[in-house]
Amino acid sequence: MRFGAVGIAVIASLSLAACGAEPSGTADATTEAAADDMERPDEAPVVGVNDNLVSLTCANFLDTAAVATSEEDEEAAIAAQDEIAAGLIWIHGYLFAKGDGDVSVLSQTWMEETAGRIYGTCSEAEDPSAVNLFEVVLDESA
Repeated sequence: MRFGAVGIAVIASLSLAACGAEPSGTADATTEAAADDMERPDEAPVVGVNDNLVSLTCANFLDTAAVATSEEDEEAAIAAQDEIAAGLIWIHGYLFAKGDGDVSVLSQTWMEETAGRIYGTCSEAEDPSAVNLFEVVLDESA
């Protein structure tokens, strides 16, 4: 079955309406106010979005992993877990592009195994602050 551009637009609009989604630009004042009231973290995670990924060390990774597994501050732990996940997704994309797609499918299993290998390598380092995380990733993928 083939659909024209108008047919596809109608189906997309109906799908959005069925899901309760509002077209962009129609958010009400309540939605906008809720977004303004969102709590923002006081401090950036150890491995922040603006960090130069090539300059990160095993010490940075281990510090973030320690926060991610801490039960003292749930919000900080979730932020650290998100940072590690974002880093793993970046690593997967890099390895995928570098290896012309010759890398396992991005999955929870791949992320757990990769994080575990990186953690093991970094934990065994004599001086984790002197070990470049990017080089560990490249060594682990070889």
